Amino acid sequence: MRKPILSLAMLIAASGALRAEGCYGPGEPMFHCTVKDGAKSVDVCLQGRVAYYRFGPMDAAAEMLLAQPVAQVHMIPWNGIGRTIYEEAGFSNGPFDYTVHYAIDRIPEDGEVTTSVSGGVTVIKGDQTVAQLLCDAGSVSVTDIYPLYVAKEAAGQCWDREAFQWGPC
Repeated sequence: MRKPILSLAMLIAASGALRAEGCYGPGEPMFHCTVKDGAKSVDVCLQGRVAYYRFGPMDAAAEMLLAQPVAQVHMIPWNGIGRTIYEEAGFSNGPFDYTVHYAIDRIPEDGEVTTSVSGGVTVIKGDQTVAQLLCDAGSVSVTDIYPLYVAKEAAGQCWDREAFQWGPC
């Protein structure tokens, strides 16, 4: 099966039209954080039936920008139970997979009223983790990958909670 490839001109146009959270035009931010002491940002956005992964400086062109139809994006939705809300979205680029994840601990151990949010991106080649970038403390400002769930359903995919995978509806 041949994967759609966006033209270089489209990617350059998208990376030059950055908004504060790393989305483009009418793009909907689903995840944002900074890594490496604020030097870089990680963003996941949705624009129609295309999901974007962006990595690089917030105020300059992306170092990496991946755009994939929602049906090709790996996604694990929150299962709806437990003290921690956890979701992830993954993008493939040749032999590499970039999995963005976040977790919200709804019952912090220190008894504070605020929640504890963490996140990051894991880079995998084959079955080897080649990089694990954790979000800078306090930098996770967007944590809602649910719009990707809705877009995948609109594209004819359904989440099988027992098999823990997406398949045709």
